[in-house]
Amino acid sequence: MNALNIILIGHHQIAVSMKNAVEMIFGKVDEFYPITFLPQEGLQELTNKLEKILQTVDEKKETLVIADLFSGTPYNAAATLYLQHRVTDVVAGMSLPLCLEVASQKKTMNVAELVHYLLANCESYTKVLSNVLQEQQDEREDF
Repeated sequence: MNALNIILIGHHQIAVSMKNAVEMIFGKVDEFYPITFLPQEGLQELTNKLEKILQTVDEKKETLVIADLFSGTPYNAAATLYLQHRVTDVVAGMSLPLCLEVASQKKTMNVAELVHYLLANCESYTKVLSNVLQEQQDEREDF
């Protein structure tokens, strides 16, 4: 299976920082393309940036866009290209655990499989310390 093209898109430098954080933990990741969205830019500038990236990626590979925020400008730019069949799918809610999962699975799954996998596991990406401690306490009491 070919690796997927992964476009990270979000407000300000979050996409660049996310790629850097993934590489700090996972090592170099290919086919990760971060796009910044700066305060002076609008939807058209961001759509242009997405289109420019799409011109450079391997068109034979599926492309997944991961946006930081549902219904924000970065998501809306990606959604427009999805509706034009220019990207394979768009996921909102970028986080480091999600991006690490994508980096580790992008060579073994197609976009549909990866999206299904992410949705099935998304609850494991967020933990609340008080809940974790309570669960541990409950487990000790069960013995």
